[in-house]
Amino acid sequence: MMEYRNAKYLDGARIDCEINHPTFGWIPFTCDPTDTGAAFDTAALHAVMADDPETAPYVYVPPAPLTYEQTSFLCGQAYRNEADPIFFKAQRGEATMDEWLAKVAEIKSRYPEPAPEPAPEPAPEPAPEGV
Repeated sequence: MMEYRNAKYLDGARIDCEINHPTFGWIPFTCDPTDTGAAFDTAALHAVMADDPETAPYVYVPPAPLTYEQTSFLCGQAYRNEADPIFFKAQRGEATMDEWLAKVAEIKSRYPEPAPEPAPEPAPEPAPEGV
């Protein structure tokens, strides 16, 4: 059996760990029980790690909220890639302005305009010399 350490669930099925590779020593490895491309039985290794009480459970970490710049960028991309083509089709009579307005509303709901990030506080002015 392949030696492993630091096993923890990556999601509901896969387990991240380090394996002791015969040539390269301890290397990172994601054990997927359905993987058929490894030179060893990943399903057997997965079963051993799944039964090991030392294997850490999966912990969901929610993504950080998007910054103002990220939201603005993604919203702009959505307008260019999704709404603009419908607008130009409407100009040619191949779509309606209602279809375009619906797409704009959908993009606005997907990327609500965040409040701009506050400007940094100005640095205090130095005290006059001799005071």
